[in-house]
Amino acid sequence: MFESCELEGDKVKRLTEDIISKCKERIDSDFNEIKKKYDKITKDDAYRICSYTCESIDRKYSPYRLLNQNLVSDDRRNGVRNISKYLYIFLKSLRKIPRYYPKNGHLYRCLTCKVSLSKDPNNENLVPYMAGNTKTFWGFTSTSPDPKMTYSFLKKEEQIKTVIIFTLGGDVWGYDIKLFNFFHEN
Repeated sequence: MFESCELEGDKVKRLTEDIISKCKERIDSDFNEIKKKYDKITKDDAYRICSYTCESIDRKYSPYRLLNQNLVSDDRRNGVRNISKYLYIFLKSLRKIPRYYPKNGHLYRCLTCKVSLSKDPNNENLVPYMAGNTKTFWGFTSTSPDPKMTYSFLKKEEQIKTVIIFTLGGDVWGYDIKLFNFFHEN
């Protein structure tokens, strides 16, 4: 996973050991509950899924950040190549739990960034989001079936002035990783 980062060996080792330690502590305490719900899951699968949700000592090297940076990079081919081994085992583990289809047919996502409702030729950093358009998230994205949960993230991001709440509909599904989540989020 860290092979795409320009880090010294000791730092990679320290970051990796930190994440492994956090995952073991989180999963070992709840593995019986996880196994009851998902009988095909192994402890290694649970560690892999949990690792995605962990924050690293140095936040910019957190697994979810590295994975998504490579998946959404301008050069996606090389980005995917950089994380292909991790992505393969992560997806293999995720596929051992059933897909989650929200009862109301919607998932919700809070996005904190600068946005535009129309294309701005003077500022390519503004992403146009318009109601009714299809948006492809090339990276993994956290969502919730409960809009109230999404709004609760706004309180954490009070310093950010521009926020968008997406209502994702249609043939929408995800994986319920609540039991694997390092932060015990829903």
